[in-house]
Amino acid sequence: MHRLIWLFFTPKRPVRRLLSGLVVGLVIGTVMALGLWQGNFLQTIRTSLQDQLYRANPRDTKGIVTIVAIDDASLRAYGRSTVEWDRTLHADLIRTLDEAGARVIVFDVLFADPTDQDAVLAAAMDESCRVVQPVAPSAGVVGVTEAHELIAYAGFDHPTATLEQTCAKRRSRVALGHVAVVPDDDGVVRRMPLFVAEGETRLPALSMAAYMNYSGALMNFVQLDLKNNEIDFGNPNLPTLYTDDFGRMLINFFGPPSHAGVAGSTFPVYSFTDVVEGRIDPAVFKDQIVLIGALDATALPDSYATPSVRSGEKMFGVEIHANAIETLYQSLPAFQKTAKLDLGLFSLSIKQTPLPLREQPLGQQVLITFLFAVIAGMVLPFVRWYVAIGLSLVAYGVYAFVWAANIAFPMKGLVVEIVFPAMSLSLTFVGILINIYVFEERRRGQINDLFSRYVSAEIAQKIVEQFDHGKLELGGEEREITILFADVRGFTTLSEGLAPTEVVTLLNVFLEEMSNIVMGYGGAINKYIGDNLMAFWNAPYLQDDHAWLATRAALDMLDSIQRLNDEQKFATPVRFGIGINTGPTVVGNVGSSKRLEYTPIGDSVNVASRLCGVAGGGTCYIGQRTYDLIKDRVTPVEVHNLMLKGKTEAVTVYELHVDSVVENTKKP
Repeated sequence: MHRLIWLFFTPKRPVRRLLSGLVVGLVIGTVMALGLWQGNFLQTIRTSLQDQLYRANPRDTKGIVTIVAIDDASLRAYGRSTVEWDRTLHADLIRTLDEAGARVIVFDVLFADPTDQDAVLAAAMDESCRVVQPVAPSAGVVGVTEAHELIAYAGFDHPTATLEQTCAKRRSRVALGHVAVVPDDDGVVRRMPLFVAEGETRLPALSMAAYMNYSGALMNFVQLDLKNNEIDFGNPNLPTLYTDDFGRMLINFFGPPSHAGVAGSTFPVYSFTDVVEGRIDPAVFKDQIVLIGALDATALPDSYATPSVRSGEKMFGVEIHANAIETLYQSLPAFQKTAKLDLGLFSLSIKQTPLPLREQPLGQQVLITFLFAVIAGMVLPFVRWYVAIGLSLVAYGVYAFVWAANIAFPMKGLVVEIVFPAMSLSLTFVGILINIYVFEERRRGQINDLFSRYVSAEIAQKIVEQFDHGKLELGGEEREITILFADVRGFTTLSEGLAPTEVVTLLNVFLEEMSNIVMGYGGAINKYIGDNLMAFWNAPYLQDDHAWLATRAALDMLDSIQRLNDEQKFATPVRFGIGINTGPTVVGNVGSSKRLEYTPIGDSVNVASRLCGVAGGGTCYIGQRTYDLIKDRVTPVEVHNLMLKGKTEAVTVYELHVDSVVENTKKP
């Protein structure tokens, strides 16, 4: 169980992890929140990802919109442009649709230039009493608009006076609508300005005018509350519409572009020439909102990119109005119902909100983005990095693919911010990794420092390197090294006359002094054994002159001990005997799988220990191999042939004192 916990969690120093993770989360969350408040940061990426929601959640149309297409076939039959067409054709179309029982007839064709057929067309409009005509912005001039105000145009091109008067006769009906299509900065049309301003006049969109005629809404009762981003029709049977700060409604695009004669198109489309010449069953137009405009017309540049289009195909303006009308129609409370969401392991019943769509309020976006960062900052520091990746993917998957794609958009009509929560989560994860790395490096430095208090810094570094390379295991390598032992002479007698605390203080002073000297000459201190010190050279790292370094260290130690005694810091003088030997050993990790010690093993080590044992206070005994390596640098005081414990033959030993170093090799 303990191993399982450590496999997934990192419970060490929980307070420190919580606080550091919280700081990372707060910083990332604040930065991301500011990015959202800025508004346009990464806008193209954000909207393009939101576009995927339209494609993943297509809605069915309700069959109230039909399009009569001014297509290539119609242009070939009647002229290269509708300006060249005889307007009696449009009059014939109105009569045909009127007789078929069309409920609203909507022209996306502007009759701005007077012709001698206007009277015929006007008469057909008067007879029908259900025609909506377009007005178009003049030269695309757009007035400056503040938030919570309608988009203002400097002027519009209207139908001819004769044709517009037909609209004026019907005060109770909305007979004009603007056709201003305003793409976003990336050129994609996602919104429709439901109303725009022309001076003091409010002009509804062509789609809004068609919908109001279809539903019986009256212009005088429409209330625009742009402070709260709402439009109220003043009719309890009609919805309250959600808009942005400029009165624009998000259009729900119900499918890819439609085409005449193609079965399964998003909207039924019939060629203008087929309808006028009687090749289409009139029954298809009964109770329909019929839109007339350019579609599949190569020569007429009235097409735009939309969220529902994956390829480079564009959608003609008349079908954008059709999608807007369908969006408005499906906003009726009558379409509210309970939808069932099947998530595999369980299902949810959710009350489905009708269209139109609305963007997630900025406050919610900021809050969710901020909470993602803060919660991640509080949780991720306590799990392993691979668990953190898994948790992050699950959390974002639930948010983006369950909530945003399967609940918020199709059932609540809410277009959720997707990018910033992902960035918030990702950056928090990266920030925590960086923080943990810095922390672990600092912690590693602290451990090395602490470790080097128990073993030499060199040994500590070597062990850490072996651990990093996965080689921290029992065993070692054979190498010639120089070993030094130093021992207090008469320690038992010395300790009898002192209090235990005084003995420890005395040893600490002398061992501190000797340790500094050993490390100053590049030696690795292996261990302290009571009053005994063991050190070695040429391991764990190679040293060219290891025998001489050890000898110089030993003689400096004797000199330093004498100086401390002369200073009379302690009532009882302390004297050390030192033994040095050079020879082949096996140096490496010795012990068990649960406790290792980096140490040299071999007869050369035993000889060094025995030499220390027989060396008198204030003297240093060195073995034959050590002497051979440094004989031109020292002058022995005496040469001994000694029988050492464990040896069957006498060993030649060279006794050195403080002044045994040859003059030209002394330290300056």
